[in-house]
Amino acid sequence: MDGQLATNQVNPLSVLARSGERVAALVLIGTIVLLAFVNLPYAPRTWFDEGSHLHVPETLIRHGVYADISSEGFRYFGPTIGVGPTVMIPIALVFRLVGIDLLAARLVIVVYLLVALWIFYRLAHRLHGKSLALLTVLLLIASRTRGFEGMIEYGRQVLGEVPGLAWLGVGLLAYTSAVLHPDHRRRNALLAGIGFGLALITKNQFALIVAPSLLLLAFLDWRFFRVGDWWLRLAPPVIASSMFAGWLLIMLAFLGPADFSANLAKTRQSAGGAIFVFDIDASTRAIRYLVQVYGGLLIPALLYSLWRCRQRSARAFAELVPTLLALLWLSWYLVSLGWPRYAFPAVALGAPAVARMIGDLLNWLWSRRQPLFATAIGMYLILVVGFSLSLTAQVVFRPDDSAQRMAAFLNQHVPTTVIIETWEPELAIFTDHNYHYVPTELLDGAVRHAWLGGPPVIYDGLANRPPYVLTGAFSTYTGIYNNEHLQRDYIPLYSAGPYTLWQRRVP
Repeated sequence: MDGQLATNQVNPLSVLARSGERVAALVLIGTIVLLAFVNLPYAPRTWFDEGSHLHVPETLIRHGVYADISSEGFRYFGPTIGVGPTVMIPIALVFRLVGIDLLAARLVIVVYLLVALWIFYRLAHRLHGKSLALLTVLLLIASRTRGFEGMIEYGRQVLGEVPGLAWLGVGLLAYTSAVLHPDHRRRNALLAGIGFGLALITKNQFALIVAPSLLLLAFLDWRFFRVGDWWLRLAPPVIASSMFAGWLLIMLAFLGPADFSANLAKTRQSAGGAIFVFDIDASTRAIRYLVQVYGGLLIPALLYSLWRCRQRSARAFAELVPTLLALLWLSWYLVSLGWPRYAFPAVALGAPAVARMIGDLLNWLWSRRQPLFATAIGMYLILVVGFSLSLTAQVVFRPDDSAQRMAAFLNQHVPTTVIIETWEPELAIFTDHNYHYVPTELLDGAVRHAWLGGPPVIYDGLANRPPYVLTGAFSTYTGIYNNEHLQRDYIPLYSAGPYTLWQRRVP
């Protein structure tokens, strides 16, 4: 009888641990909701990339054409290449329902943000348990570094990274389920292929890493792990690659002029030369960014995870999937243009590995009766997370309405019939003016000039004597307009934040 009573007794420590997890989960959810929604239309200030992406759903709603637009007509191969219909179509539908509005578009991306965080929680929970899953989500929202955006900032703007990450997480969840649960392997392998395929369609740069990673995983399983079957090895890469190729064919054949070869050439030109650069300065900047992420723990955690995956087991292979993706992603990032956004998917994929390394290290120290060192590591983690969240809070709680103020001035003082020369496409979401934008094919050269010190881009957008010129953060960054020419022939009419509206001098 005493033995039966003893087995029925509840362990107070386990009850306390579960209560602590619930409290931590509630605090984490509250923090995410606050950081995701507060000041959403104004923080961060909208900018070039977001504006160019917004052109596509806006053009689709206004003109029924899936393309970018400028005063001279439609531009078919620009933002439609980098970000796919899984972003553009939902935003267009929201525009149809509530009108063309920045807040409405950003709410679509916030939904993707919440879905991505939930999926990565599920993935980390499956691989490492509930406590480390909560830590994974905390690391994700604290992925910001000084000067470079993180999960929250990317998840508040119309960009492709967070939506692509959400679909990538769907593929990872299904893939790891296929590894760990053989009874439903065929179904999960098919779902994994669809999830990965939608990720490639959402953000085309993902194709550089995801498809080769899936083939390498198939080879490793065939030659070393031997935990899967040919459905698991072949279905995900074949389905994902086929979906991506199918979307490219649709875009080239039906979403542009009826000249397939010319469309293909424009697509290659739009993709630019930022994918493989092999520049020492760019690689140095990339390394400098990586050693800041998660307080310098990302690379050690990925290597530790790789070491953990040396066992021939289904669980080791499941853990290897996000780890291998992250390592290959970072390898490419080091030889690319070195933009931190290129590394962001790898940073997110590495969060479960960082959480696992921290958890294992703390457990090892406690088992060795080293509470002082364990406490020091805990304090370091708190400082890293706190510093990153404080940087994010500075963005979220400091709204910038300069784009809205400039748009209000344009709507009030500038006729919609005149042409405004600019390279600030975000203003089109707020006004109906007739903008002429710098040609898309100059984008790669202008960015390489600003980022790598390459040769300057020759563009004389003022030669046609537009009555107005609107400069802002991106045109200033790239130096696309001849400043001497601008100040000689134009007078500043109005300024708001980084934006200045110039009017041509009357002869």
